[in-house]
Amino acid sequence: MKKLMIFGAGETAFIAAEFFTVDSAEKIAGFIVDDEFYSEGASFHDRPVLSQTDFLSHYPASKYKVFVALSYGQLNRERERVYSLYREIGYEFATYISSDAMVWRTAQVGDNCMIFEGNNIQHGVQIKNNVMLWSGNHVGHGSQINQSVYLSSHVCIAGSSEIGARSFLGINSAVADQITVAGDNFIGAGAVVNRNTVENSIYTGNPAVRNERVPATKYFKVESK
Repeated sequence: MKKLMIFGAGETAFIAAEFFTVDSAEKIAGFIVDDEFYSEGASFHDRPVLSQTDFLSHYPASKYKVFVALSYGQLNRERERVYSLYREIGYEFATYISSDAMVWRTAQVGDNCMIFEGNNIQHGVQIKNNVMLWSGNHVGHGSQINQSVYLSSHVCIAGSSEIGARSFLGINSAVADQITVAGDNFIGAGAVVNRNTVENSIYTGNPAVRNERVPATKYFKVESK
């Protein structure tokens, strides 16, 4: 069995380590950070911290798998950047699904996902890679959550809806049935989305209204390439 390395050394990584340790069969070997954040001899959660360079040089994909435990910085692009790098190199990824989540047998969950306690994932749902679902969300039958999405807590997504890549849905927000939330959206806390949305946009309120002055990527200070 491959040992697990967690990328990150912050709150999300701390939570991931706790969950994998207590509620999975994974064996955590240590943590990885970008080279600029590495300190010689550092440890985290009682395990060693490695620089990315050291990890890639001495920890082959044949013996180690990875979980990228980063939050929604730069509208989920920080997590997506690291995930894409390790996927391209050929590392396998772990996925955590809480034993207290309800995931129906026909639902599909991708790699590098974290599904917290109390989530209700219904029949035919598709959850793509690198998705985080915090506590207590509902994803209705036949809905699709695309890559690198982040649902905070108590988000309700009705049936046959789609959430676009890298979007963030705030606490207690809701998406009506058969609605498409476009990619790179920020849906504010308590917002009710009852119409299809526009890419790279911020929506707040009930019913949700688009902020036409500030793109979501600007709000999240996404670095241009």
